[in-house]
Amino acid sequence: MTARIILTTVVALMIGAASAQGAIVKSYDFTIGLGDTLANGNTLTPSGGTVAGGLYTFGPNQSLRLTDALPSTTDYAIEMRLRFDACISGWAKLLDFQDRASDDGLYLWGGQAIFFPIGDQFGSVSAGQFFTLGLERVNGLLTAFLNGTQVFSMPDVGNNAVSGGNILNFFVDDVTGDHSETFAGAVDFIRIHDDRSTFGTTVVPVPASLPLLAAAMGLFGLMRRRKRT
Repeated sequence: MTARIILTTVVALMIGAASAQGAIVKSYDFTIGLGDTLANGNTLTPSGGTVAGGLYTFGPNQSLRLTDALPSTTDYAIEMRLRFDACISGWAKLLDFQDRASDDGLYLWGGQAIFFPIGDQFGSVSAGQFFTLGLERVNGLLTAFLNGTQVFSMPDVGNNAVSGGNILNFFVDDVTGDHSETFAGAVDFIRIHDDRSTFGTTVVPVPASLPLLAAAMGLFGLMRRRKRT
């Protein structure tokens, strides 16, 4: 077996391992700053907050923004693990789909979550404790999950969860009110999926050596072509 065949085989195996994430499209785990651990998506844009110890920690109206966020603005799944630091008596926005131009979105309300305006309160979460929220939209149906359990499913007849401009904003109030619907907390990960089938899946980072091997393979091919001329 020639060196080129060996190298091609190794690269193919590593690409296969990297793509084994299946329907996980992007994963922000805050272990490499604000970048996508899978190296597929844009870097999150922060407005305040800090990244340390695998967490993004934020205060009221400190937030994250993701452009070119979803594989499809109408059919997608979003998963995040987070906590809030103090009891929330009113509304606090978790996820905004309309680049902050609308009151619609995913909120915390007291110790529960709600998608306004199409859903009722669901689940029960406590200050200081991490919990995982999942939201899937497929064929016009919006379904929510709390810690892996389905807690809400409603038709999104008004397209309230269709992302305008394919932009997502996290943990910040929209600009239609007084900017008070916000909170302080920390997020462990944010993941974008094709669908909910990979909720709860452990993410394996893209091997750092994969680009180097691909470059080496290209250089090897160039050398072979030059040798033949």
